[in-house]
Amino acid sequence: MDSNLKIFALGGLHEVGKNCYILEKNEDIIIVDCGIKFLNNSNSLADGVIPDFSYLLENKKKIKGLFITHGHEDHIGGIPYLLQLIPNIPVYGSEFSILRLEQNLRDKKTRKTIIFRDHTIVNTKEFQIGFFRVTHSIPGSFGLIIEVISDNIRIIITGDFKFDWTEIGEKTDLIKLAKASEKGVDLLLSDSTNAEIEGNTPSEKKVIRRLESIINEATGRVIITSFASNVYRLKEVIEIAKRTQKNIVLLGSTLLKMIKIIQKASLWKIDSSVFLKAEKISKVPNDKLIIFCTGSQGEEKAVLSKLAHRIYPGWKVAKGDSIILTSSPIMDNKSQIEAINDKLFALGAKIYENSKEDLLHSSGHACQEDLKLMLKLVNPTYFMPVHGDFRMIKKHGYLAQELGILKENIFVCQNGEMVEARDKKFFLSRIKMPIQSNYVSNGNLLSKEELKSSLELRNKVLEGGLFLIVIFCNKEKKILNKIPHIFTYGFINIKKNEYLINEWKKKINEFMIVCIQKKNDWKREIKDYVDKELLKNWTREKPYICPLIEEI
Repeated sequence: MDSNLKIFALGGLHEVGKNCYILEKNEDIIIVDCGIKFLNNSNSLADGVIPDFSYLLENKKKIKGLFITHGHEDHIGGIPYLLQLIPNIPVYGSEFSILRLEQNLRDKKTRKTIIFRDHTIVNTKEFQIGFFRVTHSIPGSFGLIIEVISDNIRIIITGDFKFDWTEIGEKTDLIKLAKASEKGVDLLLSDSTNAEIEGNTPSEKKVIRRLESIINEATGRVIITSFASNVYRLKEVIEIAKRTQKNIVLLGSTLLKMIKIIQKASLWKIDSSVFLKAEKISKVPNDKLIIFCTGSQGEEKAVLSKLAHRIYPGWKVAKGDSIILTSSPIMDNKSQIEAINDKLFALGAKIYENSKEDLLHSSGHACQEDLKLMLKLVNPTYFMPVHGDFRMIKKHGYLAQELGILKENIFVCQNGEMVEARDKKFFLSRIKMPIQSNYVSNGNLLSKEELKSSLELRNKVLEGGLFLIVIFCNKEKKILNKIPHIFTYGFINIKKNEYLINEWKKKINEFMIVCIQKKNDWKREIKDYVDKELLKNWTREKPYICPLIEEI
């Protein structure tokens, strides 16, 4: 039996990040992007959140491919975790996107990557997928034209895009979009990030002109920070350095990785003559030096933050340095950036930040007039704004209404809400899938329960301290090899309470002599004994008790 076409998001709606969109028809599922949403809350043990893969795990035999629109982390950061659970999903992307993804993959054997070009067509039983280039802030950015074969339905997914006729990178393929529009587009899914911003997205050329002006006027070193993935800006800074007869030093591992990708993808030939080797840096006057580094979002481990805290090896910010922040703060990062700027300012640096009056960054996303242009160009019957929080996608929906798309044909959805289609008619399904948050920490998946448990443990240690007991034993012979060791943190001072600690060691040792003859859970019994006997008169918050059994 022929089932309805289903379209839904596992991430990317009512939020900025972890974009992941699913199209399903009968026995075919295709995935568009699978990103991560980074967390900047220092109270969280997790690094980020990725989509809920439950539905994909239940239907893994249906998955025919994962298609990457571009190589930003909010579109590819979740893929390594998905491939851990479902290996060998065919992953399609531009060469630059695939190279970026491969840097993130731990196990190269669990992936099957396929590089697509402008003319590539991918066929499954139910879908035909084509690609069109778009202008964005990273090379190799594409949108998708998806044909649902049996339903004669055409869907366009823009990916992240903007229109910039002076852009130094790829241009949005208007011809392909116009041809698709002539044939008829049933549904458009479009980037909503800048839907609340009036006008057009400023041209990158304006940014470059202002950058060159500041670099020319600088009397000391120039320190530039940008997104490492914005390689077009790095390319222009290299050109500015050549024109102004200055040298460049790259600081930050992600930047150095990006240079390798540029070379491997043969994006352009990098003129290495402008880059300084370490042994020659001291011989170059400050006014002839440009430092290009990471840390545009106030990341704690990035170069700019370390420079601000004076802990970056071999480099110190000094009076007369000009620091240019060629980016705009992402959501929750503003306070971190301001704190770093304060420290840099106190060190005597002059700071240039992006603003309407002083344009130092051009967004990679379309503003209102550009979004309208995409809507007019594609002229879809139905519209589903994606990639944005509720305000953004709601505003994008209003823009579509202004251009004549019927209100009932616009789907402002949440993650898990399903749009279905039958006989070329699209409608919001009554089905809504439950979506859980999947957390990641240090490259590992954490369930919500595991994260909650870890947070509770950390809070327990913060409030009451840590009581660590190490038991040395031979389980086979059922004997203790030595007196237990006790370590404490934030609980009791061992040096000042030596007598008490020794008493506890004796009592724990006596308890263990009896306990070791049993086959019970020693750790549980030790914890209960310490809690109910040794600390029964403890009036303050009790510590977290952690027994370790060391077999000798």
